[in-house]
Amino acid sequence: MIGSTANSAMARLATDKIAALKKAFTVDAMQPGQAAKEVGVTYATAKRYYDLCADEIKRSLESRLLPSLEESIKRVKKKK
Repeated sequence: MIGSTANSAMARLATDKIAALKKAFTVDAMQPGQAAKEVGVTYATAKRYYDLCADEIKRSLESRLLPSLEESIKRVKKKK
């Protein structure tokens, strides 16, 4: 979804910039202001991309956090 949504909404943004924004949001967990500086786009562009793909970004971040959270809960229960 990120690629198709972003490509149709921001046709003028280079593919490598879109990929860099995706990585900044989903892998590095950056906010729009941080990602804009890192990727070299304006804050408005990063924010627009972030808003367009918010659900996918959220799912990506949650999928990385849930396994470690579940493991932590198991360890705490074992200690009791």
